[in-house]
Amino acid sequence: MFWMNMTEENTAKGGSIAIRLTAWYTLLSVVLIASAGGILYWVAVNHLREEDDKLLAAKLAEVRAVLLLHHDDYAALREEVEQEATTFRGIHLRVLNGQGDIIAESPVSGVTDDGNTPFTGVQLPADEHGRDWVAGDGKPYRMMSASFETGSRYTVNAAMSLLKDEQFLVAYRSTLLLVVAFVLVVAIVTGYFIARRGLQPASRLAAIVDDLGAGHLHRRVGDEVWPAELRRLATNFDHLLARLEDSFVRISRFSADIAHELRTPLHVLRGEAEIVLSRERSPGDYRACIESAVDEYERLSHLVNGLLFLASTEQPDKQLEKQSLDLAQEIEAVCAFYQAMADELGITLVCGGNGHMAVADSSLLRRALGNIVANALRHTPDGGRVTVEAQTTRNHTVNISVSDTGCGIAPEYMPRIFDRFYRIDGARSRQGQSAGLGLAIVRSIMQLHNGSVSIDSESGQGTTVTLTFPIQHM
Repeated sequence: MFWMNMTEENTAKGGSIAIRLTAWYTLLSVVLIASAGGILYWVAVNHLREEDDKLLAAKLAEVRAVLLLHHDDYAALREEVEQEATTFRGIHLRVLNGQGDIIAESPVSGVTDDGNTPFTGVQLPADEHGRDWVAGDGKPYRMMSASFETGSRYTVNAAMSLLKDEQFLVAYRSTLLLVVAFVLVVAIVTGYFIARRGLQPASRLAAIVDDLGAGHLHRRVGDEVWPAELRRLATNFDHLLARLEDSFVRISRFSADIAHELRTPLHVLRGEAEIVLSRERSPGDYRACIESAVDEYERLSHLVNGLLFLASTEQPDKQLEKQSLDLAQEIEAVCAFYQAMADELGITLVCGGNGHMAVADSSLLRRALGNIVANALRHTPDGGRVTVEAQTTRNHTVNISVSDTGCGIAPEYMPRIFDRFYRIDGARSRQGQSAGLGLAIVRSIMQLHNGSVSIDSESGQGTTVTLTFPIQHM
């Protein structure tokens, strides 16, 4: 119980695994040794009682033979009974006639100080079964009784002192306790040594992990030889390192891109201001400088808003106001907003999607769809066509696709098309450079909806961007 309490307390406090293993190992060893000792003790007791019963039964048989020879000669009977009792130390015999009178008994050595014999106060059925009995003086005996018919009825009682048996059992119990104590000490020492040695790979893994830093994310611990219990942990830790390395690279590149994106408008603002302030200018020059600055401020504002939105979408507790939406209405609202831009560019904007429903956040859906439509309009030449439509697939998803007849995207640009601040060369854009956050925002929005976004494009043939929503029921 002590070991169980210590183990539970150690576990609750998050203590040493080696101590916990040692405690359980020690507890198991003690329980096994104590159980084995208890079983052997029980076997020894039963064996002693069986041997005692055999001896008592033999004495009863010998007294019966004496009765057959001397049932009429009580003097000879008493002499034979006394002789039988002296052949084995601790044996006491008594013979009674049919009236219950004692006609023969073993020597006076079997009598206690107060005149009582081992048979005083005991009632023994004559069934020749051994029974334990504690006499009035507190001494233990093994008793047996039998009845015989030899012309008259006689009852023979036999008692055997169990002092030697008890002394042997006391010594056995003392030895067992010493063995259990010795095993307890050995189990503690060896168990702790074995546990510490067995946990050395875990300590080595901890040391390797402790040495890892930002400059060691490329290292992989799974390349070393580990026990089966730690192999999965090492493999999962390698996966974690790979994800951290990828995130670290992305953050580093993201930080560099932010610095680059902020540096350009700041240089423009500073350069124009320095030029204007270099000498006296007319009001028109000052106005032109301010208008140019407003454009740069607007660009910075769009950049900051986009970054803030991306940061908010990456929060694990981001709450969406999902509802069942009629995609035809959502598409029509987005197309109505961009219709003026399409008319100005001479592009036909076509909308469709009647009868299709999706569970999504309306504002986020419109923002994602608006980013894609704006990209399609910017990269489609005069007289081109942009089509927005919805359809339900057999895979229990709802797709919204935006197709244009623009110049398309070259294959070498496709792997990074959703990266933040990534922009294809200026030849594809007809409305100036954007911040490069539009498709990154689209991907984040789709991830919030447990959906996906994909692009299919060919250079010179056009581009199709598809938003895929899982079908859900409110």
